[in-house]
Amino acid sequence: MNDAVVYHSEIASQWESNYTSGAFSPRFEVILDLLANSDLRGQKWLDAGCGTGSLARFLAERKGCSVLGVDASEGMISNCVANPNTEFARIKDICETGLPDAAFQGVLCSSVIEYVPEPATALRELHRALTKDGLLLVSAPNSHPLARWPVVILYWLTKCLGRRRMFQFLDYSRHSYSESGLCRLLESCGFRAETVRTYATWIGKKPILGHGTLVMVRARKV
Repeated sequence: MNDAVVYHSEIASQWESNYTSGAFSPRFEVILDLLANSDLRGQKWLDAGCGTGSLARFLAERKGCSVLGVDASEGMISNCVANPNTEFARIKDICETGLPDAAFQGVLCSSVIEYVPEPATALRELHRALTKDGLLLVSAPNSHPLARWPVVILYWLTKCLGRRRMFQFLDYSRHSYSESGLCRLLESCGFRAETVRTYATWIGKKPILGHGTLVMVRARKV
């Protein structure tokens, strides 16, 4: 996990620009879709692994909740700019946040659990921080071959290029899941999966033959 934190700290100054590109912008649409029928006004949400805070600010602005964004990367947190109803803090680890029990009505965890040694440990920590019946939006790489293999193949073909290689994050990203596999993992950690979306990010906006490169699940604490 520390290597992944170091990697993200090194690219923190450019991280915000990713959200204006086709690679990251689909996350906004999927989050709104999964929360379309949810009134979050007055709620307290956690953005676990917030990066430079783009999604935290988006949630606060579009859904009316207050959001605490946390990240283990000092570089990411130092590049966060708070807007109304957002604040940001550095934590030791997503598996050991130090946050109070049942402090949040919702948690967003976008593209984070793939980097931790034990994703179940991270999910149980987020479960602890949620109130009863609290919502979790969590995403991870899609393991379906049509979504995963093109990314992995391009990574290996360009690895000899060093820092110019494609998909450098695969040096540290260790876990990917099918839709059903991510739902099973969540259920083993005390959640009930409600809705699943796959969507494309890494290779344009359109899924490869219907298979997106990321899976996001809306789940509820049980």
